[in-house]
Amino acid sequence: MKKFIFILICISKITLSADLEIKNNIEGDGVEILNHSKIKVHYIGTLEDGTKFDSSYDRGEPFSFQIGLRQVIEGWETGIIGMKVGGKRTLIIPPELGYGERGAGELIPPNSTLIFDIEIIDAQPPAYNLITTDEIQNLLNDNYKFIDIRTKKERDFTGVIPGSLEITAFDIYGKFVPEFMKTFQDLVDLNDNIVFISNEGEIAAILANGFAEQLGAKNMNALKGGIQQLIYENYDLYKK
Repeated sequence: MKKFIFILICISKITLSADLEIKNNIEGDGVEILNHSKIKVHYIGTLEDGTKFDSSYDRGEPFSFQIGLRQVIEGWETGIIGMKVGGKRTLIIPPELGYGERGAGELIPPNSTLIFDIEIIDAQPPAYNLITTDEIQNLLNDNYKFIDIRTKKERDFTGVIPGSLEITAFDIYGKFVPEFMKTFQDLVDLNDNIVFISNEGEIAAILANGFAEQLGAKNMNALKGGIQQLIYENYDLYKK
């Protein structure tokens, strides 16, 4: 459980401060990479002057990781989303999305722009599903448990999906609320079909992934785009 909470806290802090450039894009025709997909890639990493600092091809085996868990630099997290198995592209990653002012050992100097030629070898979709607005009513009718994990202030301001449970997962400072798990266990079973709801959808997806990966829950879902997407689509939210 400690590992699960640690992952949630770390991932919710990701911010991007610069742009990366994508070149030589070959789309591929396999499974599309989504946030929290498990991926195998081959890659070559070079500096701007052409100096090679790393290559999975040289090691003879692809590199495996799960996107969205900060297991790789932020430029990879952003630049690989949307690729498909069999696809290739070149990522030109500024220092802010790479190793920044600290660099990486003797191979990558501080403030280095990094160039990665990436090939997607395999990808497994996330262990949770994304739910869209037009699916909500049918899932409510099928006794899916919709859980709004926002703060009370957020829920009061926008309203909530009628019939949803209200269990705050993160406070106003973005810190995980320890009482969340106890309240969840009091109201919901891990075998239930769960749909987490956050403001813009990202935090709900992080939570759904954590439950699936760390707790073995099989029926996890997250509302795509969150409450803001419902507001955009003029969904009838309930205000107390």
